Amino acid sequence: MARQSTVTTHPQVARINEMLADGVPYSEIARHMGLSLASVGRYALLVKSELAKFVDDEPSAYVVITRLLEAADHAQEARRRSRVSGSPIHQARAIKAETDVLARLVDELGITDTSATEVYQASHELVQVLAEYARDEPQYARALIDRLKKHDNLTDLAAALSRQNRNQS
Repeated sequence: MARQSTVTTHPQVARINEMLADGVPYSEIARHMGLSLASVGRYALLVKSELAKFVDDEPSAYVVITRLLEAADHAQEARRRSRVSGSPIHQARAIKAETDVLARLVDELGITDTSATEVYQASHELVQVLAEYARDEPQYARALIDRLKKHDNLTDLAAALSRQNRNQS
């Protein structure tokens, strides 16, 4: 089990959270609170919502899971090659090395089984807000709908919002 972060156990953690929410630079928080810049940065990533991480282009559970899947694919390929080359020792070493890296990534980023649930809940609320926006502001929602249509994974959402938008026009 990983040790608790110095920020989590800091006596002024509530104030640190306020400073992060107010957008105070990590370097300033670190200086004022006697912490390392790295520990403040890691803590900020840990407590930031998954959707905010997407917007700020910061590591999120989604990014880590994507990398884990990629790494798993590479590990599978290494095992297949090891099987063909007749080297079970090489296969075992590749699996061990990959497992260690993946475990470290999951541990460092604090990914839990609830991360996916939190993203789903936030996504659900976001879609509700977008639907309200399409319904209440049809003249402005058209630009958003057009933007969503440009993304393959969001075309269904764009179509649903477009229907909502048409019903209000």
